[in-house]
Amino acid sequence: MATIQIKRKTSSGNGPLVGNGTIRAGEPLIDLNGKNLYISKADKTGTTSSPLTASDYIEFYSKENADSAMDTKISVLDLGQASRFNVGNTSGRIPVIDSDGKLSQNIIPQVAITDTFVVSSASAMLGLTSAQVGDVAVRTDLSKTFILKTADPSVEANWQELMTPTDKVTSVNGKTGAVSISLSELGGVSEAVYNTHLNSSKHLTNQQLETLSHVYVTDPKCGSEFSYVNYCESLSELKSTTVAGALSMFVSIDGNYNPPIKKVYIGVNSSKVLTPSSTIDGGTY
Repeated sequence: MATIQIKRKTSSGNGPLVGNGTIRAGEPLIDLNGKNLYISKADKTGTTSSPLTASDYIEFYSKENADSAMDTKISVLDLGQASRFNVGNTSGRIPVIDSDGKLSQNIIPQVAITDTFVVSSASAMLGLTSAQVGDVAVRTDLSKTFILKTADPSVEANWQELMTPTDKVTSVNGKTGAVSISLSELGGVSEAVYNTHLNSSKHLTNQQLETLSHVYVTDPKCGSEFSYVNYCESLSELKSTTVAGALSMFVSIDGNYNPPIKKVYIGVNSSKVLTPSSTIDGGTY
């Protein structure tokens, strides 16, 4: 029986026949060292000026070399473990988005982010083409709010009105509409009696009357009602920064107010300060 052996590399080194030699188009060469198969691309005789090179062949990796090359490529690309899995929606697979641009509901349920739209009419509400289930439309024409309960915002039946408890007062003391009510209608005294009582001290106890008799609204004045006063932070600061007897004070009671106002007028004693007509006398010796 005849034995067919393809051209094979038995010498040292790896790769196809290079340098000098002759190959035929489609001729296979097996590298027993490197374990790859090579197919000649065309007839060629290698010479010194035009030697055979690796580019003259189509190289086919052995399984061992192909696995090693792919592992090296994956390592270089730093693809991570995700590159080892196929796509799909079942366990052990990587999910991808569907044609609608979303992940399958088998992977993640629909999540609604509620948007609020303020519109002034039904047609404007039905024209909210970007509205999704859970979005809210505030109708300024009705002072009502609707939520989209079903997909397709152009269908009015898909909008559910949100119920709110009424906050209107239905009646006051049996009256409705624009209500005007008096004290007597509420079962109280008349307005005249109330005002008389308000301005009277009869509702106060003797102790309260005694306390109020000593209460005044104090209104300090400093020369003029429009003058400014330098207020000290402490009594010691006041004593160290002022001249004894330099202030004159007058107190008056204004009974036109209830309680009365005690007005305190404070001025600078002219004898304690220099004036344009003052004389500075150095004295005698």
